[in-house]
Amino acid sequence: MARTKNEELHKTRKKQILAAAKKCFIAKGIHNASMAHICKTGKISPGALYRYFPSKQAIIEAIAAQEHEQNLELIDFLRPLKNPVRGLKNALPDVLDTLLDKDFARLMIEISSEATRNPEVNSAFQTVEEQFKTDLSAIFQTAQERGTLVKTANIEGAIFCLLALFDGITARAASAATPSKKELTNALCKTIDALFA
Repeated sequence: MARTKNEELHKTRKKQILAAAKKCFIAKGIHNASMAHICKTGKISPGALYRYFPSKQAIIEAIAAQEHEQNLELIDFLRPLKNPVRGLKNALPDVLDTLLDKDFARLMIEISSEATRNPEVNSAFQTVEEQFKTDLSAIFQTAQERGTLVKTANIEGAIFCLLALFDGITARAASAATPSKKELTNALCKTIDALFA
């Protein structure tokens, strides 16, 4: 009789491997981090690692999928709201918790750098980015159609600038002192109002 897979154990093991991979990518760079390094960092055997992820690219794609899930949390929060601008401002403290996390910031910088050299890495994260932009655009366009967002707002330009701001905050958080979360939230609220005006 075949063993029943313990789904919780399976998820926990994958998270453990991804956490180890992220540590290696931050410390050594994606290009220089090997599957052996990930095994050592995560205290897992090569057999266990390859059972879950057959290659380093599969690990990178799983990290991209995690980013997509994070994006979906924001999309799912904004989608039912009549006023997504207000909703976005309300979500900022949670968004900033992620953007200001130094390990997250260092990993994102490493991924961005590797994406300029590695088409497979670029493709994995570009797909996530494009889906996020598409989902955000649909939400704000719907608000325009409902009349809860001014018709003159340039949705495409506003979202481009918003994501550029988020990327810039992450880049600064990796290596520089940043204002308090409260100060950043206040500044971003004013910026968001201006972008969608």
